[in-house]
Amino acid sequence: MNQELLLKAYGALYGPEAGPWNLSVEQKYLEYRITAFFEENFSLEKGADVCNIGVGAGYWDRYLSYRLNGGTLTSIDVDPEICRVFQAGLLNEENPNPVTVVNKDVMDCGELAGRFDVVTMVGSTRMESGMFESILRMAAGFLKPGGALYYQSLAQDEDPEDVRALWEKLGLRVKKYWSEAPFGRTYHYWNLTA
Repeated sequence: MNQELLLKAYGALYGPEAGPWNLSVEQKYLEYRITAFFEENFSLEKGADVCNIGVGAGYWDRYLSYRLNGGTLTSIDVDPEICRVFQAGLLNEENPNPVTVVNKDVMDCGELAGRFDVVTMVGSTRMESGMFESILRMAAGFLKPGGALYYQSLAQDEDPEDVRALWEKLGLRVKKYWSEAPFGRTYHYWNLTA
């Protein structure tokens, strides 16, 4: 285990650039709501294969890994440092669950098509990627027939009706949509099935 890497990563999470957001009440509330929406609207069947697109700080991937019930988690991120830090963190924590970290652009992961029971993309992944429709198309393509997609968005300019039309175009059915604006910013939560 690379302790220097982990200390550097921990410092970056709570340093001058990311610290104010990561320690904010808004971020803590958002982490809670993302998790609560998943708990209330999704179930991970025994042996379910799960994919998360966009590792970021890794808290969501860690949560998913501990929710596995004999299944697997594949975590995808284009940033090699984020992937390296996440892998080191899993080793350091002695996380016993089967997590595969894929350091690639999600658009180059066509081999994962039709492989997952649940796919998640939460937070700012779609905004940061700049691939507004194509990344959602790829996420939907990762699903097995009958699979579930959890999409949570922070994009303030995202029109829910436009996104709903895109889901229909991709052949996904909206099981639940919910939005809220607790801190003057609108958050969107989607539960979809293939």
